[in-house]
Parts: sequence; structure tokens; C-alpha cells
Amino acid sequence: MAGPVPGTMLGGARMTDQVVVAFDGPGAGVGALTWGQRKVWTLMRQAGTSMSMGGAVPVTDGRTVDDLAAELRFFLCRYASMRARIRTGADGGLVQEVAGSGRAVLGIVDTPDGGDPDQVARELAERWEATPFDHAEEWPIRMAAVRSRGGVTHVVVTISHIATDGGGIAVMLRELGERDRITGEPAEPAPATGPLELAALQRTPSARRQNDISLRHWERLLRAAGPRRFGPRVDRGEPRYRLAVFTSPALHLASRAVAARTGDATSSVLLAAYAVAVARLTGITPALIQVVVSNRFRPGLAGVSHPLSVNGLFMVDVADAPFDEVVDRTRRALALCSKHAYYDPDALDELRARIDRERGETVETSCLFNDRRIGAGVEPPAQVPPSRQELEAARAASTLRWGKPFETYLDTLMVQVGAAADTVELEIQVDTHHVSADDVHALMLDLEALVVAAALDPATPTGVRTAPPRLVGG
Repeated sequence: MAGPVPGTMLGGARMTDQVVVAFDGPGAGVGALTWGQRKVWTLMRQAGTSMSMGGAVPVTDGRTVDDLAAELRFFLCRYASMRARIRTGADGGLVQEVAGSGRAVLGIVDTPDGGDPDQVARELAERWEATPFDHAEEWPIRMAAVRSRGGVTHVVVTISHIATDGGGIAVMLRELGERDRITGEPAEPAPATGPLELAALQRTPSARRQNDISLRHWERLLRAAGPRRFGPRVDRGEPRYRLAVFTSPALHLASRAVAARTGDATSSVLLAAYAVAVARLTGITPALIQVVVSNRFRPGLAGVSHPLSVNGLFMVDVADAPFDEVVDRTRRALALCSKHAYYDPDALDELRARIDRERGETVETSCLFNDRRIGAGVEPPAQVPPSRQELEAARAASTLRWGKPFETYLDTLMVQVGAAADTVELEIQVDTHHVSADDVHALMLDLEALVVAAALDPATPTGVRTAPPRLVGG
């Protein structure tokens, strides 16, 4: 590890100094992208961003610049996806080149005298998030230390989505924490399935059979589904693409109570409630939702960092049934969705185009759900069901706040469940020209009211009847 180098640019942001970090690791070579990487690459090109993950984190444990440089070296040595560059191959297609060794830099940003290090760290994180990676020349991880009065106050990390996903970041952080305190060596051997190895496995007959089975599941649901989830576009002005966050302590209490009673995970309870609330909003059932599936439950993939999360297709009939029955249907349908969420994205695109041509209409699948919590909502069940008074008091504390809008958005409506203490936090991404801001607010309140009612009464009906659809947004 070399010493400091005079300040320069890193990821489009000027650094005060930098530390050069030498690395080496297994899995070097040149080869095809994995199914997950190919899907992410397509989404990144459509969105015009690197869909990066990360942020600014306060350093409160006394870690130094050298400590953070060692952490960056750990990530680069251990995970081949952090050493991969994406380039155009000889045939004009994409390839990834995984380096066996090389050098990266840890940036250092000094806070000006009288400045706020928290603001400096936040601005750097925002700058990096807004600056696409040069995947042909840049390592897909940026990392910097923010200093104030000589001490490290924050670490800022941004990783391109082509190199990892939420599950991969969880693996990286867990294994970083499990390192030997003295030597810094990892607790377990390096994962055998790097991105090049997985891409090769996905070309085998076994993987092709899995792909074919998954596509048959998609075809069955796409042919059974109605063409529309939401109504035609209505210009409601700007901002069109918006982000909202709904925070509900009542959903936390109620979803745990329903999960304890039904023997399901809170993730199934929340997905069931989302399906019912969307059906109430649109009048369309069965509900057709794309669910993000991590795929790390598959053999040999638990410890990999590269992106494995893809969308599975989920369908559940929510009409004429008590909510507990819908939760049971959701659990079974979610199992099928997860089983068949492992496929070649190009082959799926071809299938969808063929089905649309044969039907003479496009089957809209722009309603999404993603539980980003580690363990997907599997948590200790509520020991004592909450009382009506507790739930009503908790509902009074629910909030919906609107965040910074998006410049572009690829879907119509997506709900993501985030980790939070003693509450459920739902992040809503929406195209308000199809689903209005008022519709979003009503959807969240309806979802919350449904789960709260079900926590108090197992026979709570969904209130959805089989009927001709009415389109939202007109």
C-alpha cells in the first residue's frame, strides 16, 4: 500500500488526497456477463445511470484512513465482481474482464475550516450517485474517507449495480465484520462462483433446462393475465416520477400479529396486503406483480457479491376471500415466483414480445414489490397480539413524506420494504401520470387499514369482488 498522492479527481469529485491500494485475487479472465449482470446492464442503459448503491456512513469507532484502505483492499481482493470492467468484445458483444491484480484508490476529502463534515459526506455521496461509472476504465467501487481536524468522520462508498445488489452488499458487510481482528483475513474461503464462473455455468444444459422451466411459468401467467394494471397516461404536470416514503408503526405491529397467527413471514403478509390494495384501487384481479427475488438461496450462490436479484412473476387471486386465505395463497404463489426467477433475460424478452404479438396487445407488468430486509421479513413472531387501542394509537403516528423526484423511471408503481426499528417503512416509486399522488396516499392508508383490521379479526374480508376492471388514471 503506497502513501498519499496529491489530490485528484475520483468519480467526478475532487479529492484532497488519496491512498493507492494494491490488490490481487482469484477469478481473473475474460468472459460473458451473467444473467443478472445482463439484466442490470439493460436497466442501466434504459435509466441512463449506474443504478449505484451505497451512501455516507458516520465513522464513530476510531477507524483511520489506513483502516478504510484495508477495507477497500478486502473488497477488491475477495470479490471478483469488484475487479471487473465491462467492455465490447471482438464480436461486438459485451464481455467482462476480471483483473487478477491491480491498484485502486481510497479518496480523502478534508472538511474546510468551519465546515460540516456530515454535509461534505452527504454531498460527495450525492455527487457519486449522480455520476455514472465508466465501466470500461473504472473499477465499479468508489470509496473515500471524509476528515475533519485530522480525524476520519465518515466513509462514503458507491458501488455500481453491475457489480452487486442488495443481497451482495449484505454479504460483503457481513464478511467484512467477520474478518480476523489481527490479520484481517476472511473467516471463510473465498466464494468459488465468481461472475465468470457463474456465466459459464449458465451456459450449461442444466441451466438451460432451468431457464426453460422458468419461462414456461412466465408464459402461463402472461397468457392468463389481463393486458392492463393501470389506466392510460394522464398528464398531471411535473414532477412526473416521484418517490414517497410511508412509515407505519401500526403495520409493524399488525403484520407481526398476522404472521404469528398464520405461520407466515411478514414479507408474505405485506405482499398480500399490497396485492389486495392494488386490486381495490384498480378493480383488477387476480393481481399480477413482479417481485424481486435474490436467488441467493440457490446452491453455491449464498456468498457471492455479483448481482443475482431479478424479477419473478407473481399472481394471486384476492377476490371473495378472507385476508388470512389471501396470505396463504400469497405464500404458495411466492414460492412458485421465487422458484422460477432464474432465467436468461434475453430469452424472457423474446418470449414476452412473442406473447404480445400473438395476443395483439402488450401485457403490462409494471407493478412491482421488493422486500429489501435481510431475511425477507422472517422475524420473531409477536408474543401477545396488539390491542385495538395500541393499533389505533400506532396508526396515528403513520407518516407519508415525498422525497426528491426522479428524472426518469422505468415502471409505473413499485413498493419497497426497508429495514427500520419498530416500524414498517415502505418506499413508493411511482409514475404519477398513471397513478396520482392522491392514489398513492390512499393506497398506503388502505394497505395499513387492511392489515390492522386483519390483526384484530382473522375473518377480515379483502372487500374485492370478481368484476369487470375499472382503470385508474383516467
